[in-house]
Amino acid sequence: MHATDWLSFIASFTVVLVLLGLVLFALKKMQNGGLPGMSPRRIRILDTISIGPRQKIILLRVKDEDILVGVTAQQINTLAGFPLSSEEMAADQVSATASSEPSAPLAKRFADLLNAAKQNKDGG
Repeated sequence: MHATDWLSFIASFTVVLVLLGLVLFALKKMQNGGLPGMSPRRIRILDTISIGPRQKIILLRVKDEDILVGVTAQQINTLAGFPLSSEEMAADQVSATASSEPSAPLAKRFADLLNAAKQNKDGG
């Protein structure tokens, strides 16, 4: 192999790795409802800890309450519930409005842009 073949191979491999990273990042954002046009999830996983091969403790946020659940291969049990303080609720509402700011789906915004461009073309 020539040096240019190696450089081409390394460049191609780097591009593939970067694309893989972008796809994984997008999938993670989609899972959390963080992409524009997606509604935020009502149930959020705040933290997870594994305590055994098939056992976990998960902290969930549902509406105005944090719920601690134990998960095994056979069942899910509620361990405790914690009401949110007023500061936590205010911070949660701020983050919810910030994540839902681009409320219109991407296709609707694109259609609006096309309509505006058509009106400018017809009017001018």
